[in-house]
Amino acid sequence: MHFSEYEQWLAKQAVNTSFEQGCVHIGPYATPTVVPNKPPWDFEWTVLFKDGHYLRVVEHWYRRGSHLGGGGYRKTFSFHYGPANPSRSTEGVPVPSEAYPAIIRIDTDDDWRGPHLHLDGEDHIHQSRVKNLRISDIDPFDFIKAVIEHRRSGEKFEKIMSFTVTK
Repeated sequence: MHFSEYEQWLAKQAVNTSFEQGCVHIGPYATPTVVPNKPPWDFEWTVLFKDGHYLRVVEHWYRRGSHLGGGGYRKTFSFHYGPANPSRSTEGVPVPSEAYPAIIRIDTDDDWRGPHLHLDGEDHIHQSRVKNLRISDIDPFDFIKAVIEHRRSGEKFEKIMSFTVTK
């Protein structure tokens, strides 16, 4: 994908996403990190809810070789929802802390771990244990919509996103 396509897709998705009243938004930001309008780029969006929870979506896109069509591909991502640490970064984003564990986090933090979930206190649930959801394919707005539905209905993420975790 090329940055201009990503930027257009992001704008369309963001305008069609509505949150409950009183949320504080930090972002969404899609920012090339080297050359304007070329990969690599980062995407970040944090939403602080009035009840002390927050969601944060982050993607890091890297350059694809010209023999592969150029543009960028998503190399790493982290989609997080849970209680917000009152300690904040200079941008106002809650600082990650084990004292405030995620209710759900879907991510790939490096090449070694690959895509995995953190769910209801269990860390690093690998793809082999997750059925009916290809973790690497989830996009940030699938996650955001699941968070919105969870907050509205109280349903578990497994039901909202139609996946199961095996032992």
